[in-house]
Amino acid sequence: MAGIEGEKLVTTELGRVLNDDWTLIRGYRNRRGEIDHLLLGPHGLIAIEGKHRNATVHCAGDHWWFTKFDKYGNAVERGEMTDQRGRSPSQQVNEPASQLEDFLRSRGHPVAIQRFVLLTHPRSQLGQCLRPTVHVATTTGEVIGALNGPTAAISGPECAQLERLIVRDHRFQKARRKS
Repeated sequence: MAGIEGEKLVTTELGRVLNDDWTLIRGYRNRRGEIDHLLLGPHGLIAIEGKHRNATVHCAGDHWWFTKFDKYGNAVERGEMTDQRGRSPSQQVNEPASQLEDFLRSRGHPVAIQRFVLLTHPRSQLGQCLRPTVHVATTTGEVIGALNGPTAAISGPECAQLERLIVRDHRFQKARRKS
């Protein structure tokens, strides 16, 4: 339930800030996994893995862990951050994003996908993070700020073509999983 709440927060926040030049695709999936949110627009393609955890989150490369504190500042819980397949949040977004990049490139659209892990809980904090393999953000504003950085411009017609390809690939992968 926490993950669903976090995903709704991301959708709401992005919807308030971005205009109709942007498309938000929720729950894209391919053989390598699921991307919670794909944000496609004139400044690029961004993959977002949301984590809704009331804790301080740390990472070293692709190794992620958390520390949860009580209201007095005492550490009450520590643990690894992995999914059911043992993948860290960065691996959860990098693996399907890399496969999507390969798919788009093979269809004539060599687009680099920016990858984010977004800590969505209001009390999430970023602890020590060494050599992260993705961008790590604690607000949607930080993700949106990346749109103002040095990104490749994507024309309106190319955005439309990319959206069609992404949706087509998602449907193909979904049908493949059912059979």
